Amino acid sequence: MKHFIIAASLALLTSVASAAPDAFQASYTVTAKGLDMGVMTASLRYNGNDYTYQKLTKANGLAALLSGDTLTERSTGTKDGDALIPANYLNHHKNRRKDKKDEFSFVTPTQIKGIFDGNAYELNVPKGTLDMATLELYLMDALASNQPLNYPIVSRGKLQDYRFRKLGKETITVPAGEYECEKVEVVHNDTERQTTLWLAPKLHYAIVQVRHKEDGDVIETRLKQYH
Repeated sequence: MKHFIIAASLALLTSVASAAPDAFQASYTVTAKGLDMGVMTASLRYNGNDYTYQKLTKANGLAALLSGDTLTERSTGTKDGDALIPANYLNHHKNRRKDKKDEFSFVTPTQIKGIFDGNAYELNVPKGTLDMATLELYLMDALASNQPLNYPIVSRGKLQDYRFRKLGKETITVPAGEYECEKVEVVHNDTERQTTLWLAPKLHYAIVQVRHKEDGDVIETRLKQYH
């Protein structure tokens, strides 16, 4: 159960600005080993020059009875021209056995203060560093404009280099319909993990499907509705 939500989530060349995506709402199914495990909703909203990107994943059915698993991920910040500049980030994973938070703020564009799993931390980071949620929005624009797919991100109290590799185009069918997609994978240092994403140009490169393989388990997040 500990990994069932992981698929619901997930630049060294920071001089390239990202064009901010239009506001949207989407819902997804989450499955593991072919079984329905949960639902995820995602929304990008604007209020003037401020943005909020939030994803909420909840276990359902038997999974809900066994684990009560929920994951809330939220990034807030500002829109500066065509770029989204993150200011605050929250990742809150809760179930019957644990309650973990990764929460941080950009004190300056190059300084972060946060708390991960109850431990406070401070980091000096490159200008243009992202959180894991805003990373998805930057990836959408990078594919649309053929930009490099390397990003500095902060996750779990650490600065990381997050890289994607293009795998070509593929047409897939999900609950929301059939879409021609750009297929990319996360470049993991750990060869036992594999994360693949499908993003649809027809939906402004919104994520249509995510497949995560780890410890012999396969978790899939598939688009159910988008508007």
